Amino acid sequence: MMDKNVLRVAVGQFPASNDIETNKQYIQQLVEQSAAQSVELLVLPEAAMCSFASDLPVLQTLAYQHTPTFIQFIQTLAKQYQLFIVVGVISPSEYSDEPRVQNQLVVINPQGEIIVRYNKIHVYDAFKFKESDKVKPADIKADGSMLGIFKIKDFTIGLINCYDLRFPELARALIDKGVNVLSVSANWIAGSAKEMHWETLLKARAIENTAYVLASGQTPTKGIGNSMIIDPMGVILAGCGTEIGVQVQTLSLERLNTVRTLLPCLVNRRLF
Repeated sequence: MMDKNVLRVAVGQFPASNDIETNKQYIQQLVEQSAAQSVELLVLPEAAMCSFASDLPVLQTLAYQHTPTFIQFIQTLAKQYQLFIVVGVISPSEYSDEPRVQNQLVVINPQGEIIVRYNKIHVYDAFKFKESDKVKPADIKADGSMLGIFKIKDFTIGLINCYDLRFPELARALIDKGVNVLSVSANWIAGSAKEMHWETLLKARAIENTAYVLASGQTPTKGIGNSMIIDPMGVILAGCGTEIGVQVQTLSLERLNTVRTLLPCLVNRRLF
């Protein structure tokens, strides 16, 4: 009988490039490694399909010509290996008069169905990079429908895309909608103190929200790697370092409830 109180999860990492077939090979390996360890949810990096540092005309071509077949490939893997997959893609804009692409996280279930498309809210206009020149940020909607949320068993997972991590109000908005697992997909680029920021911010989002955090990033030389799984008290349960591969853990609702009883900061919060 299925135990709805535990969830077997993995974070996977690799360096994505504009060689889409090579990216697919990496992803196939990570899915196979996860399935061999009975994983139910695999989190992959932001922009796992291609290099989001490419010029806009390149991104436009990739989005229109390759994104549909890339997503179909992930759908086939999810169905074949019977697991949920979170993966980052570049998609065409919803608006015909918008030349910029969308930096999107797609969630696919074990039936091969797309159940969530989350458009990045906070585009990376920092550290001398301007993602907004090429990527349109998500439209903010009063009802919160722009958020990326899905359920597996009794776990509710909320999506965060890279630079989103620096904005705690997004994580809290997800928590307020019942999320107890924060899934972070990134291509966290190396830079001044940024490796420290990555780990510190991930731990902070876990601690302040008493939630699990699943963080997947691209490996060097694209990003810093250091994908990790963090428990609701901020303890790193598993980490990938800088090598291509996956790390697997089992999440527990009992552990989550124990932490939230011991540290009831969500209940104690005073709004002002």
